[in-house]
Amino acid sequence: MTKIGGFGIVLLTGLLMVLPIAGMAAEVSGLYEAEVQVFSQKRSERATAMAAALAEVVVKVSGRRDAAELKGVVRSIRRPARFLQQYRYSALSAEQREQALQEAALNNVSRADPQIVLFHFDKAAVDKVLRDNGLPVWGATRPATLAWLAVQNEGKRYLLGADSPEPVRELLAREAQRRGLALLLPLMDLQDQQALPFADVWGNFREPIMQASLRYRTESVLVGRMYRTVSGEWQAQWTLLEGGQTQSWAAAGTLPVEVIDEGVSGAIRVLASRYAPVAGEQADLLPVTIIDVRTLRDYARVTRYLKSLQQVEHVQVTQVDADQITFELDVEGGPEAIAQTIALGHVLQRYQPPMMANGELLSWTKRNTQTYQLLP
Repeated sequence: MTKIGGFGIVLLTGLLMVLPIAGMAAEVSGLYEAEVQVFSQKRSERATAMAAALAEVVVKVSGRRDAAELKGVVRSIRRPARFLQQYRYSALSAEQREQALQEAALNNVSRADPQIVLFHFDKAAVDKVLRDNGLPVWGATRPATLAWLAVQNEGKRYLLGADSPEPVRELLAREAQRRGLALLLPLMDLQDQQALPFADVWGNFREPIMQASLRYRTESVLVGRMYRTVSGEWQAQWTLLEGGQTQSWAAAGTLPVEVIDEGVSGAIRVLASRYAPVAGEQADLLPVTIIDVRTLRDYARVTRYLKSLQQVEHVQVTQVDADQITFELDVEGGPEAIAQTIALGHVLQRYQPPMMANGELLSWTKRNTQTYQLLP
């Protein structure tokens, strides 16, 4: 849990569904909503909580940790009601309520009635603020990230799995949801245990880690080594393996959530730099040809999908020929950015047109056109 100012408003989110299923990408839910723990339903406390929730949403949608600190964005966060669509209160679990009451007593909060309030903000309004301030708007389709985390604490050593009972799992899932990271944890079944022992993750040995990760088919792999020192401080080393590139960083803190937050934030920073285009950056018209579009249902499916892509501002049909359609897309981020986003989905796959004997492309293809095949 993250403390936000004052006498301790606690930001919460529903835990990310950390499922042990293979996939190339994920649809991240709840990008425009956030939950905050409050001590009452007073209007003043709700207003403070609303601002904290909007700040979390801004960070989550942009992929930028500093987004909520920019001058133009700060002005918007100070008036969060303009962005609010709805909110509702809900009860805490018995354990959460007991912890909240203890916190209220420590902060001299009288007549505390701790509960959760969920804020849902308007997507168009939030996106506009981000674009107006030159920030990325990162859509819900995001690369799935498999996390191998080796933990050592009080003489116990273990690899975190999808069903691990340790509190670290909940902390990792909570931080991933708070930052919009599509997180996957390994099954840690017999196959995983044989393929990747604790020592290999602890030593950050790339070859066995990548080999063991193949079964999950994720776009990126986050490797972490987390431990508590004799002085009580938590330390961690993190590495993100993505697209043939490697990024590493270290973290330290008095609480485990602090080093976990650094791990998640580092992964988001790297992924956002590749998949989240900044508004107005390399805006261009891109011709895209889709083959195997045989029915009106296929056409509707392709059109709906292209319009759903965050980088696409406008979609227009320019040519229809047999079972293929050419669209002109008004995109942000350039051709490679849109290609990377499409590669994350399960609707289209890149198609390499065959060449004639003289090395020329077939007549229906163009060199500056991206060509995709519609998947069943």
